[in-house]
Amino acid sequence: MRVSCLALVGCLVVPPAIAQDRLGDDEIVVTGTKVTGFGVKSGIPIDQVPQSIQVIDAEDLISSGARSVEDALRAVPSATVARNRVSGYGGNTLRIRGFSPQQIRNGIYQRFYDGTDPSALSNIGRIEVLKGPSGVLYGQSGVGGIISIITKQPTDTFESTVALTGGMYDQKMVTADVSGPLTDTLAIRLTGEIERSGSFVDHLDLDRENVGLALAWKPWNSVSAHLVAEYLHRETLNNPGLPTVGTVIGNGVARVKRSTFLGEPSYNLQENDAPLVQAWVDVDLGGSWTLTPRFQYSEWNNTSRSTELGQPAAGSLTLIPRTGRNAGENDKFYVAQLDLAGEVMTGGIRHTPLFGIEYNHDDVPFTMQPVVPCGVGPIDVFAPVHGCGAPTSNFGFTARAQLEGAALYAQDQIALTDAWHVVAGIRYSDSTNDNSFTTAFSSTSDRMKLKNTSWHLGTTYALGGGVSLFGGYNTGYDLGAVTGNRKVDGTPFKPETSDQAEAGLRVVRDNVRASISAFQVRRDNVGVTDPANAGFSVQDGQFRTRGFELEGEWSPVAGWYLQGGYAYLDAEISKSSDPAAVGGRLAETPKHTFTGTTRVQIGEVEFRASGNYVGARKMINGGAVTLPDYAVFDLGAGTEIGAFRIDATLTNLFDRTYYFTDNASRYSLNTENRVLVGEPRTISLRIAYRFGADGR
Repeated sequence: MRVSCLALVGCLVVPPAIAQDRLGDDEIVVTGTKVTGFGVKSGIPIDQVPQSIQVIDAEDLISSGARSVEDALRAVPSATVARNRVSGYGGNTLRIRGFSPQQIRNGIYQRFYDGTDPSALSNIGRIEVLKGPSGVLYGQSGVGGIISIITKQPTDTFESTVALTGGMYDQKMVTADVSGPLTDTLAIRLTGEIERSGSFVDHLDLDRENVGLALAWKPWNSVSAHLVAEYLHRETLNNPGLPTVGTVIGNGVARVKRSTFLGEPSYNLQENDAPLVQAWVDVDLGGSWTLTPRFQYSEWNNTSRSTELGQPAAGSLTLIPRTGRNAGENDKFYVAQLDLAGEVMTGGIRHTPLFGIEYNHDDVPFTMQPVVPCGVGPIDVFAPVHGCGAPTSNFGFTARAQLEGAALYAQDQIALTDAWHVVAGIRYSDSTNDNSFTTAFSSTSDRMKLKNTSWHLGTTYALGGGVSLFGGYNTGYDLGAVTGNRKVDGTPFKPETSDQAEAGLRVVRDNVRASISAFQVRRDNVGVTDPANAGFSVQDGQFRTRGFELEGEWSPVAGWYLQGGYAYLDAEISKSSDPAAVGGRLAETPKHTFTGTTRVQIGEVEFRASGNYVGARKMINGGAVTLPDYAVFDLGAGTEIGAFRIDATLTNLFDRTYYFTDNASRYSLNTENRVLVGEPRTISLRIAYRFGADGR
C-alpha cells in the first residue's frame, strides 16, 4: 500500500523513553496510516534513501525548545543558520553543505513560503532533511538539499492541546491543536498560534499568527482525499542589524550593544503573509497501483521598509551612514501534479515505479524604491537618535517574472536482491519565462525558453546486522536566479544547475542509528553581485563543496538518549571571471561544525542539554571579513502531571555574544557592512493542557 496520509509523528529523533522501541523501524503506524518513505510521494524507505538524511518530529520540536525551523535544524551538522527571529526576510539564509536548500511542503515545492514566518511550528508534524541536490520528483531543487515539511493530519480519535508559552523579553504565545473524526469517513484537524512578544532588540516586537486546517475524507476503501489550508502572518520592524565595525571589527571605542536598533521605529517595517491551499486524492486502482492528483495554490505577500547600514568614514567609526528602500511583492504560485505509482515484477526483480506530470505557474512582481529615512545623516551607534518625519524616496525599478512550465518525471526503485536496492529517476522540464524590467529611464521585456533534464542514480546494499552502504549521483536545477536576479542590461539569468556525488555507510539497529558520508557538491551558473554595478548581478561562476559528515543517535539504556554529529566542509569559489576570487571561501560555511544533544529521564522529569559549535567563516562569498567561531549551550527540562505538560528551556546558557550574516548570496566586498547578532541568554516556559488521547 502506498503512503498517502501525512500523519507522521514517529521518527528517528525521539524522546529517550521510547527511543529503543522506534529506532530501526522500517515502518511507523500512526492512527491506521502506514508511513515508509521520504517526502510523502517518493515512497523510498528511509533506510534505502541513497543520500544522507535526518528527521525531526513534532515531539522533538517541543522538547528541544525550538522556536523556529532554523532552531530545529541546528541538529543537522552540515547546516548553518544565518538568521534568528528578529532578522528580516531570510528565505535564502539557511545553508546545508554550503548551499541553500529547497523547502517542500507535503511533497510540493515552495517558493518564498519558508521566509514568511519560520516560527510557525504549530502545524508541523515532521521535518525531513535530505542533503544535496535532488530535483527529480520535487522540481526546482535547492543545491544544499531538500527540507521536507510534513504538516499535521487528522487523527482517528478526538484529542486536543492548548498551550501557553511565556518568557524573557515579554514573550507571550498561545497555541491550540484540535483533532478528531467528524463522521465515520471524515476527520478534521485545526491548529493555530498567536504571538505578541518583545525581543532583545530595542523597539522591535514580534506580532505573528498562523492557522492550519486539515481534512481527511475516505468515502470508499479505494479513495482517500486530503485538504490542507494554512495562513501565516508576521509583522515586525525590519532589523538593519549592527555595523561590522564595532562588532566583528573594533571601532577603537567599545563593542556596540546587541540590543541597539539603528533603523527608524516609525519607518522600518517587515510584514509578510502567505495563504496556502493543498489538495490531493489517492485512488487505489487495484493490483498495487495508485493514482494521485495534487494541486497547490499559494501566495507570498511582502511589504518591506528597510534601513541599510553603510561603511563608516575613517576617523568617524562610531557614526554609521544609512540609506534605505521600500520594496514590495505580491506573488502567486500554482502547481498541479498527477502521479501514477505501483509495483511490478520482471524476471524475478521487483520494480516500484512512479510516473508523474506537473504544471506550474509563478507570477512574481517586485517593486523597489531607494529612500533616505527621514533625510538624516549618519547615526551614532552609542547614542542613536530616532524619530523624524516621512522619508524621501525615488522610484527605483519594477520587475515582473511570469514563469509557466510543465515537467515529466519518472522514478524506479529496483530490488535486485533482498539486500541490494537501486533508485533511478529522471525529470524533463520545459518552462517559459516572461520578464519585464522598468526603471525611470527605460523598460525592457523578453521571453526565455528554459529546458532542463535532471536525473539521479543511487544504490544501497545491506551488509547485515543493520549496516548498509549507500551512494549515488544527483543533479538539480534552480529557477530562483531567473526570477530573482537581473543583469545590468535588464536581461534575466539562466537556471542554475548543480550536482552531487556521495558515498557513505549507514547503521540502523535497535538502539543505534548513524551514518557517515563523503560528498562533493557543485553549483554552476552562479548569480553573484556585479562588482561594477551595485544592485545588479552577473552569472559567471561555479561554487564547490567537498567534505564529510558524521551524525547519529544512540540510546544506551532506557531513559537515556544521545544525538550528535560533526561536519567538515571545504567550500570555495572554484570558477569565476574574476581570477582573484577563485579559491575564496563560501559565506557562512565553516570548515568545522559540531552538534550534540542528550536527554535523561529521572523519575517523572526529563532533563535535556545540547550544544552547537560553528567554526569561523566568511561574511560573504570570497570576502575579506571573517566571522569568529562560537559555541552555544542550552538546557531544558520537562514533565507531565496528569493532563498537564510543562517544558522549561534555557538557551545560550553562558550568554555568548556571536554574529552571523544574511549576505550569503552576495559577492561584492562592499556588502560587508553589517552583521546580525545571536540571541542572548533566554528563559522560556511552556505549559500545555491535553484533552482526549494524546494531543501533543
